[in-house]
Amino acid sequence: MQFARQEFPTPRRVSLGLVSICALELPPPFADGGLPIAGNAFSLTGDVTAWIAKAYRKHGPVFRIRAFSRVITVLAGPEANMFIQSEGRLHLRNVDFYSPVTRGLTAHRFVLGMDGAEHFRLRKALRNGYSRRYVLDRIDDAIGLIARDIDALPAHTPISCRSLVQNIVCRQIGVLCTGVHADQHMKDLLIRYLDRLISITSMRRPKFLLHTPWMRRAQARVKALSEDIIRIHTPGNHDGNAPDLIDDILALHRSDPQFLPEKDLMAACVGPFLAGLHTQASVASLMLYSLLKHPDLMKLVLHEVDDFFAGGGPTAEKLGAMDVTQRVGMETLRMYSVAPAQSRMVVNTFEFEGYAIPTGTMVLFANCVPHVLPEYFREPERFDIGRYSPDRAEHKQPGVYAPFGLGTHRCLGSGFSEASLALTLATMLHKVKITMHPPDYKLKMIYAPLPGPESKFKIMVAPRH
Repeated sequence: MQFARQEFPTPRRVSLGLVSICALELPPPFADGGLPIAGNAFSLTGDVTAWIAKAYRKHGPVFRIRAFSRVITVLAGPEANMFIQSEGRLHLRNVDFYSPVTRGLTAHRFVLGMDGAEHFRLRKALRNGYSRRYVLDRIDDAIGLIARDIDALPAHTPISCRSLVQNIVCRQIGVLCTGVHADQHMKDLLIRYLDRLISITSMRRPKFLLHTPWMRRAQARVKALSEDIIRIHTPGNHDGNAPDLIDDILALHRSDPQFLPEKDLMAACVGPFLAGLHTQASVASLMLYSLLKHPDLMKLVLHEVDDFFAGGGPTAEKLGAMDVTQRVGMETLRMYSVAPAQSRMVVNTFEFEGYAIPTGTMVLFANCVPHVLPEYFREPERFDIGRYSPDRAEHKQPGVYAPFGLGTHRCLGSGFSEASLALTLATMLHKVKITMHPPDYKLKMIYAPLPGPESKFKIMVAPRH
């Protein structure tokens, strides 16, 4: 299932060259509302997309904010999205912001914290294991893993939706990507450990938190998990099994141990959990919430789900034909930005919208701001899958729809995630009838370390068939 694919044209009003840049003297304006010491820091801890959209309305696609001692230049709107897509790799670098994660994983190289030719090379090696095709080739295995968790649920008992889906996602990632059942490690190691890494990077928490006694113990256990993953993929232990992401990683290690040394293997093994546990679980939970709030859409999706499991069982072709389910996913990704902004460092000075952005500038690229602008998405506060129909196609306007990011660092696992989300939702709805507890619950989002539904969003299940 493919939620969204889009090509952006080259942006206007972007010129390169030292002469034109030196002629620009005025820096971008500062956003309003800053506090004397903290500046706009606290505005970045809530709904980032909504806050930046408001500032975009007043200041345009480029402005500056203060966060304590730091000054950050924000790029927002379709103009920024088109610039990042076509020019970002020439001017912006990722490594500066993800180096704490790389160090926390005791690695020298980690795909999130790389740029340039080395980044392209590692992405190419990981591409198959993170792809949509990889999930669809193992569609029966994926459904079996999901069904196992659903069948174990107690009927008529409130459970946290996000926790349930995280368990499901963890099992899928563990078995499909790494060949192990990692769900027993999820809460203590993978969630809390990875939360700490993400917080240090995205929320600029003190780096000494990487070295606390708890973090060191957790790191040792994650290392033991990665060693188990590598051990079962050695010749003789893995014979007869279909190649997975870890096989691709180890093949690259063996072919070029200098590029991907043994020291970096733990990061590569944990990578799929870091990439998917938060975002994929959040999106699946939010898709379910949206369907429970819109019974008319639920009926349409249930019809597609029944067709998907009927007549010879699930296939990749039938999954791709689930049009309503696909559009529910697209609208969920638009309304609830689970990856609303990315930090970058300017390494080559450029001009954008009449302002010079010099090298060394810290940039916040707010890719999801167009999602909430009514000039591109009519009534953006309303959940409306009709906006993706061929006659409206609001998401195909240049630069307005970018839930997975843009450019060279666009989410590598977006295809895997899209297929997994569709299978998770379809299997859950096929196996059980789901209701919300309480029925009138209104969603509340949390935003740290990453956006997602609060744990108080609870559901109850009952046998459907």
